[in-house]
Amino acid sequence: MNLSRKQFNRIKKLMQVMTFVLFWQFAFPQHAMAQEITPSQAEQPDLAFMVPADEQVEPAVPVALKVEKAIPPKPKYKVKKSLTVVMTAYSSTRAQTDSDPFTTASGEKVRDGVIAMNRVPFGTKIRIPEEYGDKVFVVKDRMSARYGKTRGDIWMKSYKEAKQWGVKRVRVEILES
Repeated sequence: MNLSRKQFNRIKKLMQVMTFVLFWQFAFPQHAMAQEITPSQAEQPDLAFMVPADEQVEPAVPVALKVEKAIPPKPKYKVKKSLTVVMTAYSSTRAQTDSDPFTTASGEKVRDGVIAMNRVPFGTKIRIPEEYGDKVFVVKDRMSARYGKTRGDIWMKSYKEAKQWGVKRVRVEILES
């Protein structure tokens, strides 16, 4: 059977997802059985009124719903300053970074939401509303000194994503912490 590279990658990704689902079901069986109903129960009317009140139990609430309620609301930030900069993107490749491509200049590991800028101190929160809406980025990295203080660089998971971003002139909002 001859498969194209695209077909092979799709099958590979599907197998990874299936493996994850199986792992999840065995590692966390309470999630897999949270709303288990037999076909005969689905066809019958609600029998809860026929069970004595002291024997009734509350229906199971999936754990995911409980976690969702526990997430605190996002903090609202005031815009301290707004400016226009040239924004590029980089990934953790040695060609785009130094010899330790997964560590930022502040000593932390790269992750989604990390941005490199020379203009502001580490920990400064920034938004790029036209591109990312309310998503908040944190300055944890620096760019080469040759770019001065008029540029920014967003960390992305892959080289392909960084290349797709390209070079853009964008308005950034520096937020008060």
